[in-house]
Amino acid sequence: MQKRVITCLLPVALAFAATASCNDSTEPSNTISYVANLRASNEVNANGTSANVNSPNSTGTWTGTLNTSTNVLSWTMTYSGLVANSSASHIHAQAPTTSTANVVLNFATFSGSTITLGATSGTASGSINLGTAATPPSLTISGDSLRKAIDAGQAYVNVHSSQYGAGEIRGQIVKQ
Repeated sequence: MQKRVITCLLPVALAFAATASCNDSTEPSNTISYVANLRASNEVNANGTSANVNSPNSTGTWTGTLNTSTNVLSWTMTYSGLVANSSASHIHAQAPTTSTANVVLNFATFSGSTITLGATSGTASGSINLGTAATPPSLTISGDSLRKAIDAGQAYVNVHSSQYGAGEIRGQIVKQ
């Protein structure tokens, strides 16, 4: 009688083990997520101090997803509470949180993005293929260099306003 119970339970145990092993896949995901929390206090003056202490309600969030199979970086951004109308928004590289860097991707002129400017709140979205060593149109560095800067925490997003021409809010892009 005991042999019969074991024999009957063996297929059930094998099916459970096979299901469990399928759910515990060790295959890497083909996406990498990034985030930048934009705040006025993150903007940096030439002397390395916070630039915009007078706009504490200015905030924004930039989120990005890199498909590692296609090398396409897609992003969305929202911002609000600016003290003046937005005038520009960019990704800058290469710089840590304590310094500034050149614009490498201008959301307003890049054909792969859309942005609402001219108000105290807005949105942006877009995508770019970073899989080429050559410099894609509207980038000032290669896609590969931009990916390396983002992965190293050496790139940031900011939104400029008519009152803060150098940038009202800024957020360092951080790999999740």
